[in-house]
Amino acid sequence: MKIKQGFSLKTENGQNIIICDKSVNRDFNSTILLTETSAYLWNLLQNENATKEQMLHGLLNKFDISTVLALNDIDVFIRILKENGILEE
Repeated sequence: MKIKQGFSLKTENGQNIIICDKSVNRDFNSTILLTETSAYLWNLLQNENATKEQMLHGLLNKFDISTVLALNDIDVFIRILKENGILEE
């Protein structure tokens, strides 16, 4: 999995926001705010094209989080990216 070209993460006023280059995708007009764990997952996908298993190991190593909660966070994150046309598989 990886982030489609033209999408990036921006930190503004302490909030992590997904932005889109309008020259790449004129239809994207959503504002998506990311939590600290979602921003971490974003960076894994942006920099490493991570698998779900790699994202799980990353969350477990970085945050004090249970496996069940980490898997749920990953599933929700991936679903939101897919629903908004941000994720390539």
